[in-house]
Parts: sequence; structure tokens; C-alpha cells
Amino acid sequence: MSIGHVERLTQRVGRRAEAALARLSECRQAAARFLLYDETYPKMQKRAYSLGVAICEHGLIRSVCCITRKAKDIPAQLRDVVGTHFQPAYFLTDLDVLFNKYMKDADLALIHLRDRVHLIRQIVRLFDEAVRNVTLDVPKGLPIKERKKQRQLKRRLLRKRLRPMLALVFKAFSPGYEGLCVLMLEGAVTQLQDPTYIIQTTSVQTLARRLQRFIKKHSDAINLLLQLAVEEGTPTTTNALESKNGIFKPFSRIAKFFPVPERCQSFFASVSLMEDFDVKTRGPNQGTSAMQRARINLDDFGATDFFSAVGLPEPQISLA
Repeated sequence: MSIGHVERLTQRVGRRAEAALARLSECRQAAARFLLYDETYPKMQKRAYSLGVAICEHGLIRSVCCITRKAKDIPAQLRDVVGTHFQPAYFLTDLDVLFNKYMKDADLALIHLRDRVHLIRQIVRLFDEAVRNVTLDVPKGLPIKERKKQRQLKRRLLRKRLRPMLALVFKAFSPGYEGLCVLMLEGAVTQLQDPTYIIQTTSVQTLARRLQRFIKKHSDAINLLLQLAVEEGTPTTTNALESKNGIFKPFSRIAKFFPVPERCQSFFASVSLMEDFDVKTRGPNQGTSAMQRARINLDDFGATDFFSAVGLPEPQISLA
């Protein structure tokens, strides 16, 4: 079999897969209220900087797009993924500040929620910076080695004092504390501002201010995210999306040889469509595919499996 035949077949399948993904939003389906979006960075050609991936809470990949101009490509992708039967109310992403702007540029009026794991990571990062940036007043003439030793001791002491507060943050985001999460975070700020509880170094004061600003910015979204998770079982993280991104990694070795981003995009569209039809053999979704969980009407979709969707003959596989 020639390489040219394989490439032509791959591109034909990819174009049909792209068309099939574009039909998803026009098919009758189960209610989907969440649009999860992220970028992944497979090893593609130089101009294809990233791959934008959009899924719903059912784990259905609804769109993939090679992003070469973020300010134009991401809003266009978000605009195209919404359709007659896919009208999400919530936009769940990581803490990238530009995602909110891209959503508004796409003329979507969704409630922007942030990933719970990324929220925790950001708070941990603030605590780490407070320890790392602690200052030390030492007498003149003290050798550099002794100065470093004293600063390390002060860092260890501060980290020990901050550890109970950081444990309170982890507890606030744990199951069973959804209604108290923001109150517990505010309690951690109060402890940071109490000189009887912790020494008021410059880095600790900065940590208190930054954490208070963080809570003010995200408190409403945190309360809504956790409330929806308790009442309706909706996702609080983009873990499902991260796992989809991991599926693309092995295929990036192939995609990087395509000369233009459009060919990479069609290639990843075929991978996405196959993943949508893939019936899982383990995990919480065992025995189902994303198409089944989303209850996509296959009559509207025009195909019952991946092979018929892209015009390929069904493989003849014998277990014997």
C-alpha cells in the first residue's frame, strides 16, 4: 500500500469527520448545560500553536480546531460549537483570563465557571510565593552562607505556620463542605491577618491581600459551581477534558508531518469522532460511549457508528 493512498484516505476520512462533528449541535440529544474548553499543545507544525478542544459534560467531543490566531480562532470555534440542540448555560475552563474575553467575543452569554482543581492550585501557588519571598534582616558582616542558612530556617518556620491554613483550604473544597467553602476561605484570610496567630511579615501580608482579592473575584462562581455539583451532579473540574487531551498526544507524532494546520485539524477530527463512538471497557463510563451518554439522535446524525459516519466499510474482524 502506497504512502500517498494512506494520506489521501486519511484526509478524506478527516474531512468527513469534521463535517460529522459540525452536525452534532443540530442533532436532538440529552440536555447539555456545560461547555468545557481548553487548549492542548501536541507536537504539530510550527504555525499550529495549539489545538482547541470543546466537550460537554457527557464527555462528547464537539469540536477540535487548530489555533493559529487565538483572538480570532477561539471565538469562532466557540460560536460554531453552539447550535439548535446544544445551548449550554455554563462555560467551564481553567483560570486563563482570556477565556472570558473569547467567550464574549463569540457573542455567548454563558456563566463562566472555573475548574475547582485550578482554583486550589492557584491558592497553593500564593502560599508557596509567600514562603519563597520572605525577607530576613541580618546584621552586617554576616557571611553569605550564614545568611542563606538563616533565611532557610525562617522559610521552614513560616511554612510550618502556614500549613494548618493551607489544610483549611483543602478541607474547604472537599466533599461535604460545599456550602461553607467560601466562608472557610475567608476564615483563612482572617487568620493570616491576626498577628497573634502568625507573624505579620511582608510576604504574609501580601498573601492575605492576594487571597482576599482572589476570594472576592471568584466567590460567586465557586458557590454556584459547588451548588450545581451537589444538586444536579454537574462537573466541578475539566478532568474529562484533560483526559481527552491526553488521547491526542500519541497522534501528534503523525499529525506534525502534515504540511498545513487544516490537515492536522481534519486528522484530529477523525480521532475525536472515533473517541466519541468508543465504548469504554473500564472506569465510571464502562459499557457506554459518549454518543450514548449524550443520547445523540443517530437518525439526525445520519450514521450509527464511526465507520458509516466517515464512509468506511465496517472492518471484518474474526476473534478466531
